[in-house]
Amino acid sequence: MSRKSSTKGKSRSRKKGYNWAFIFAGAILVSSYLIIVLFNGFGQMGWQESLADLKNSFMSAFQSVSEMASQVGQQLGSSSTDEDLVLDPPVGQQVRVHFIDVGQGESILIEGGKESVLIDAGENNQGETVLGYLADAGIDELTMAIGTHPHSDHIGGMDTVMEGMTVGKLLMPDLPDSLIPTTKTYLSVLDAAEQTGTEMVYAYPGDSWDICGGTLTVLGPVQDYDDLNDESLVMRFDYGQTSFLLTGDQEADAEEDLLASGAKVSADLLGVGHHGSSTSTSQAFLDAVSPSIAVISCGEGNDYGHPHLETVERLQAAGVEIYRTDLQGSIVAASDGHKLTVSTEKAG
Repeated sequence: MSRKSSTKGKSRSRKKGYNWAFIFAGAILVSSYLIIVLFNGFGQMGWQESLADLKNSFMSAFQSVSEMASQVGQQLGSSSTDEDLVLDPPVGQQVRVHFIDVGQGESILIEGGKESVLIDAGENNQGETVLGYLADAGIDELTMAIGTHPHSDHIGGMDTVMEGMTVGKLLMPDLPDSLIPTTKTYLSVLDAAEQTGTEMVYAYPGDSWDICGGTLTVLGPVQDYDDLNDESLVMRFDYGQTSFLLTGDQEADAEEDLLASGAKVSADLLGVGHHGSSTSTSQAFLDAVSPSIAVISCGEGNDYGHPHLETVERLQAAGVEIYRTDLQGSIVAASDGHKLTVSTEKAG
């Protein structure tokens, strides 16, 4: 896993071309030299007297031709750029993004190759559920864990996860002083990180990591807010030609700021914000993301009425395929770098 300070573009390679400027200049030099030697060999004094003028003319012509050849070379190079640039080969391995059924909460696992990232871990009583799911997926340690924001339905089980397996590092948002919680849930996560030696890192927009065969990038929050939901870390995961946008509990005002920042939000799959609340997934935001698949993490029969009808109707009107953990259990989106396939598993 490697970390970068900004988003990563697709690397490109270029075929090496001929140095046309050198070739043209060399041809002029050789031709002029032969002319000078030829006339001097005849022993004609008139030509001898004009030798300096000939040399000056040659140097002037050489400079002009060199400049012209350089321009031609640049044009040839630029015209071949679009034709010769070769994108990196398609991703060979498969990556899977799991939306784990943790009831009224959220927990997302990204796993590919030998790396894995856990984003949130549900309520306090869901830590063992998450650990069991990870074990069933063959994961005995996490490359990285991310707590999108310090609400218990997102980070409640994270202390149990860190105590149950090795976690490379824990990412958290850098909150304004006025919003730093003193709740038992938040303090338990900090204590668990300290006790297990897990490195805790603040994440900021523009931070990115090469991980699980793709690129994980922090897009938001782009401002400070007075609501913990809007302080949610917004994560984008790109894998080959496929993309996932995971928004935590971000609400409409933060969505608007994110769009205004110019962040790249378009994605194939949207992890719907705030469990499908009507306060998130505004029409403008949905239009900008333009997903083909949406996943809503929420609990069956929850007290909040999530997902709200307004959000579901917006998604349906946009032609988005909707998956819900309250109805279908854990949801797994698999990508080969070109297309997504979705499977579901409802616990018995």
